[in-house]
Amino acid sequence: MNKIVKRGMNLFVAGAMALSLLAPVTEVSAATKNKVVEIPVNFTNTGWAEEDDWESTSKTDASLWALGELSSYSESYTVSYKLYIPVSFMKKESTVNIGSSLNFSDASEEEWKDAGWSELPSVEIHEDASLTTWDDAQQKDVPVDYATVKKTGDFYVITYKAKNGSLHTEDAQSDVTKAQKVAVDFSISVKGIYITAKNSAVYVDDIQIAKADGTVLAKKDFTSAKSADGNCVIAPKNNWDKDVKELKLATITDNKVLTVKSTKATVKVGKKVKISATATPATKITYTSSNKKVATVDAKGTVTGKKAGKATISVKANGKTVKVTVTVKK
Repeated sequence: MNKIVKRGMNLFVAGAMALSLLAPVTEVSAATKNKVVEIPVNFTNTGWAEEDDWESTSKTDASLWALGELSSYSESYTVSYKLYIPVSFMKKESTVNIGSSLNFSDASEEEWKDAGWSELPSVEIHEDASLTTWDDAQQKDVPVDYATVKKTGDFYVITYKAKNGSLHTEDAQSDVTKAQKVAVDFSISVKGIYITAKNSAVYVDDIQIAKADGTVLAKKDFTSAKSADGNCVIAPKNNWDKDVKELKLATITDNKVLTVKSTKATVKVGKKVKISATATPATKITYTSSNKKVATVDAKGTVTGKKAGKATISVKANGKTVKVTVTVKK
């Protein structure tokens, strides 16, 4: 009786395996979704203008606050963030000018007062995805060493990290040097030059503000945030007295995708099987075997069975990893 049951079970397993070979293949996609702050823009193909041209029809100024703990004022801060710019913006002669700053409020009084602002180095991204800034001394654009850019699917992702400049107190209501505590806010200005993109958006993420001594005041990836805690004003007037819009959170897919057609494969000893994988955007795909005595894999994803057993093939591209279980049979 036991032999009959065992034989029946073997037939069931064999049948199930046969059915699994006939089952539809499901693609495994390792895309990443990010919760980010949406900064609305309304670029209207405006050309170059003076830095203080507040009547630009292609400029958005946004400010985020409540980013970190109150702190005693420090003259030096390091700020980092990521800015997602749609690839569709960048055509012939197109440029996005990005300026950012820190704003300080005197929190030592019952009513917080403006205590000035501190500018951060600006950066521009051009049609060829190069990053530059304007050098007054040389009277030309020069490459930057405080930002990098990488194309990620539908976006150019700029990773920025720089120290702030001197404190500006022209319109300050309070002397920041005497403030017991300050609140630090982050502002960003995004200007489109020779870009037409109505009712669109750029996105900011991973904001970090740290003092010179290494104290981190703010570290926001917005993963668990309920709101963006900020607002912005969009062209044409850039008027902070009206037309102020509340910033919102959005979820975007970074579109760095690795697709593998099946996470299971079976091959006989001495035979080969091909792992079908696609990277978007296209990039080099690497394959490694966890047990080369059982199965090896070449640079094109072809697996060769060596001896009976199981091995895991790790498929990597675009910062993603998908694991394929390979069963080798005699």
